[in-house]
Amino acid sequence: MPGILEGIRIFDLSIAAVGPWAAKLLGEMGADVIKVEAPEGELSHYIPPPIKGTAVLYISANFNKRHIVLDLKQEGDRAIALKIIEKSDVFLQNMRPGAVERLGLGYEVVSQLNPRIVYVSASAYGRTGPMAKEAGVDPTVQAFSGWCSITGQPGSQGEMFRHLAHLDINTSTMIVEAVLQALLARERTGKGQRVEIEMLAAALSLQTSRLAEYFATGEQPQPMGSAVATTVPHQAFLCEDQKYLAVGVVSEAQWPRFCRAVKLEELVNDPRFVTNPKRVEHRAELIPLLEERFRAKPAAWWVIRLTKEQVPNSRIMDFDALGHHPQVVQNQHIVNLNTRHWGTLSVDGLPWKFEKTPAGPIRAGGLKGEHTEAVLRELGIIER
Repeated sequence: MPGILEGIRIFDLSIAAVGPWAAKLLGEMGADVIKVEAPEGELSHYIPPPIKGTAVLYISANFNKRHIVLDLKQEGDRAIALKIIEKSDVFLQNMRPGAVERLGLGYEVVSQLNPRIVYVSASAYGRTGPMAKEAGVDPTVQAFSGWCSITGQPGSQGEMFRHLAHLDINTSTMIVEAVLQALLARERTGKGQRVEIEMLAAALSLQTSRLAEYFATGEQPQPMGSAVATTVPHQAFLCEDQKYLAVGVVSEAQWPRFCRAVKLEELVNDPRFVTNPKRVEHRAELIPLLEERFRAKPAAWWVIRLTKEQVPNSRIMDFDALGHHPQVVQNQHIVNLNTRHWGTLSVDGLPWKFEKTPAGPIRAGGLKGEHTEAVLRELGIIER
């Protein structure tokens, strides 16, 4: 059965993580993604670690694509690019504002050639404002967006979220949402359009609740380690075996069950802790009691008791344990992929399950330029 985007062609002129990951997701929905690179290759080729000579980021961000090389600074290759664009539905790029225009592939040129094109530009800060022409990467956007100011241990001055691609890939998913909306709009109007997406806007969207706290109170949210500002107890606790257990009491019905699980029933009706607002107010009194209790037994002990009482909890999993966990395995969140160039790889599975228009299967991408001749022959740009 064809994927939901079967018949949609993506001209993928993107680099590193933001654009490539978005195009990868569109490819997993069935789109024909043509990744276009310069002869020297794009940025992700040079980011370690490699697998058999190819960067892991390049491999993982470019599943479900066909790879071609064009030197867009050369008139002949630029003419070939325009012929492919004429036969495409989506143009995707995440270069610094102005770069793609200098290559002769700005929106005005492309939309005149193909009025039905959905033209997507992603950047760190957008096309307007004093920072419009500045380059931005995940850590610098974390810093500018306020993310670092609320991350870290209590009393600290904040810190980076160490998963470098967190804001990158959140922006990628917003690109996918935007492309799907623009394609739907095209079905209704017959016309394409320009779509602009900024990493800064994506970063702010992830902080909606913390921004709401600030605008409601006028007070800057402070770093709280693993704790949550609005519900208590909702954080990680160190257990007897020196392993951390994350616990989240997020409803009043869970509070008495939590107290039973940790054998502190006397706290259920304690006036200081009887409601969540009270527990938030008296956090400094409650948390030390719970920290002492959790240190009395190993994490597995608490998992059994909390799970029995239907209180959300999880041990802090490392990647090795996660990859073998039956919840992950049975739902195919991580799958094995046989590849031509890199052997068998463990990769992220499909993030959606469609009943009638299934996504996937996940296919390995290729090496830089591997499919150039085949793609150009298929599209009639060179003779068969």
